[in-house]
Amino acid sequence: MRRALTSVIIFHTLWLVLSTHGQDPLLSHAMKAGERYQLDIDIQQNTHSESTQGDEINLYSRMKIELDVDSIGTNKLIYLTARYQDLLVSMLAPGMGIDINSSSGKDQMLTEMVSSLEKSEFELQMSRAGELKQIDGLEEIFYALASHPLKDDQERQVVLHTLEEVYGPDSFGSLLKLFVWVYPVIQPMNNWTNDMIYYFNTKPVKLVNRYVLSKSTEDLVTIQGLGMLNALEEFRDTTSMGEVTSTVSGSQTYDFQMDRSTGWLRKCVSRQRVKIETTIVKSTYLPAGLKIPSYTESIFEVSGSKMY
Repeated sequence: MRRALTSVIIFHTLWLVLSTHGQDPLLSHAMKAGERYQLDIDIQQNTHSESTQGDEINLYSRMKIELDVDSIGTNKLIYLTARYQDLLVSMLAPGMGIDINSSSGKDQMLTEMVSSLEKSEFELQMSRAGELKQIDGLEEIFYALASHPLKDDQERQVVLHTLEEVYGPDSFGSLLKLFVWVYPVIQPMNNWTNDMIYYFNTKPVKLVNRYVLSKSTEDLVTIQGLGMLNALEEFRDTTSMGEVTSTVSGSQTYDFQMDRSTGWLRKCVSRQRVKIETTIVKSTYLPAGLKIPSYTESIFEVSGSKMY
């Protein structure tokens, strides 16, 4: 009788272990109040234009984003305090006469603005799926940067535009959409789609991301994704070439490794390729209707951790 009882206990224990191991992971963020999370992001972006000048733009940015979990609302929203740390941005565009680097010590205005960003905090709200619902305070931080004491107005405009493109509210929101809103809104799902507005070089485009749960272990959840970018409408601008319109299209791939217990990102490598086709509407030296394509390739290397 004792041997039979022992066999029953062993069988039920093994069944419980195997059934738990075989369950699909819960695809959501399991954050708790008082915890702190971090994203470490490196972005290398290269742009080539097929204009007569053959313009090239190389942009590199590095950042850490720290997120303190303030509370979990009764509406299941996660309330967080965010801050930037260890910022570095550099841009080289010989055809435009731009060569800036926040770590070189040569661009005092840029260095001061980056330092000011690192001392600032702002707040945000997101769902358990990682969908960003609201950002408060970051726009005001950039208003304050715009009031930086005037030295060289042209330099200030270049610096502000670069910082806004890399660290501004739209850019911050886009990065969280790319690397935090990884999960489906409705569960359970093994493949799903998240539609979002993504800001590419400060311009809003529609990004449709399709994800597949490809692997799950005791520690990690592996998710692969493919995104398609398309402008909702033509953009109209006045540039050095004259009055132009432009369209945006492209694709992005993702390879996520997510922590199974917290739902937070551990590692992701993402590659993006975007084509912008610019059409001359009115120019003093270029024919109307001329189409000028440019191509931007970006590599995102992102790692994440739970700090405590």
